[in-house]
Amino acid sequence: MTGVGLEAKSMYQRGTIPSLDGIRALAVLIVFIGHGYTVPSLFPGHVGVTVFFFLSGFLITTLLRREISDHGSIQLGNFYLRRVFRILPAAYAVVICSLALAATGLMGVRVHFTGALSEFLMFTNYYMVYADRENLPPLTSHLWSLAVEEHYYLVYPVAILIMVAFRWPLRRIGYALIALSACVLIWRLYLYSNGADFYRLYVSTDTRIDVLLYGSAMALLANPTFDDPIPGKQFINSWGPRVLAPLCTIGLVATTLVPNEYFRLVWADVIIAVCLGFIFWTVISRPGGMITRLLNSRMLIRIGVLSYSMYLFHRLVLGVIGEVVAAPILSDAVALLLTVALAQIVYLVVERPATRLRKKIEKSARWQRSAKVKFDVEQSTQGEDVNAIVRHPQ
Repeated sequence: MTGVGLEAKSMYQRGTIPSLDGIRALAVLIVFIGHGYTVPSLFPGHVGVTVFFFLSGFLITTLLRREISDHGSIQLGNFYLRRVFRILPAAYAVVICSLALAATGLMGVRVHFTGALSEFLMFTNYYMVYADRENLPPLTSHLWSLAVEEHYYLVYPVAILIMVAFRWPLRRIGYALIALSACVLIWRLYLYSNGADFYRLYVSTDTRIDVLLYGSAMALLANPTFDDPIPGKQFINSWGPRVLAPLCTIGLVATTLVPNEYFRLVWADVIIAVCLGFIFWTVISRPGGMITRLLNSRMLIRIGVLSYSMYLFHRLVLGVIGEVVAAPILSDAVALLLTVALAQIVYLVVERPATRLRKKIEKSARWQRSAKVKFDVEQSTQGEDVNAIVRHPQ
């Protein structure tokens, strides 16, 4: 077994994926810079959201695949329980804080009931499509990305179970996800050519899920934690850290900086997703590499742990600090420090208690019995070798 194979086996057995917290940290910092006052026009933050989408698709599918491989089953109820307790408590906290701030009159905005309701129902993105950002709780329009992910989480596991029920091997499901991603691209091209506006293309679930699908497809077809066989694997392992990953990083940054709206709304995410595939493979399969060691630094890991709450609250903090600190660089620096501090409080007061409550519910025998959806993995492969479809490193 190759060194990479041994590292993959170790990752599988530990149940951890190196570098993901570091990648989360970089993504949330990119978003923060993009929404800040210093260089937003030069450094758009949308690429950070795209990284989050790819990472979410990859991670969720890796966890589902590991569950299938280890137990031959998916506890569908537990999946939704984890998503609800992971996403909603902190998201509702930022909406409530925003509403409280609006109630003071300091923000100079009026919040409509339907705008607030759309955020509690995780429907912010389509509210923005049909009503713009007006009447939303102030400085919370970025919650559109949570809506996209929640819509994906609502449908995706059920779709996987349906395909498995029709005895589709997991690799075939991966190819189907790539085909569906291509359909999303074609749909964006159609909408753009027919005059769809910015929000219709930029925040809608049906136009933005392709990056989530690409991340999910990678988790099924080219997952370093399962040491998947892929074409040119030896070449990628040899040249990935030295050539492919640096070139893809340059390509990702260059794609982000292209100002053309058509390119950004239609093509940019596809190119970014391809670049992220090579970058993810390199940093995950090489835990001892220099880039991976940097991503696993204590500071980035801590920011990665706090990244969700940082993402939720950063615009509120930027907006408040921007009103009292005139210098853009100083304003952004103060806002970043306060965002990290606030995220730490939310993590301790909201996220961790929610996780503890969720674990108590998961331990309920009644919940386990009612939530578990079983299927025969061997049947689902149509006679193919199970280890070739759901690869457990040997």
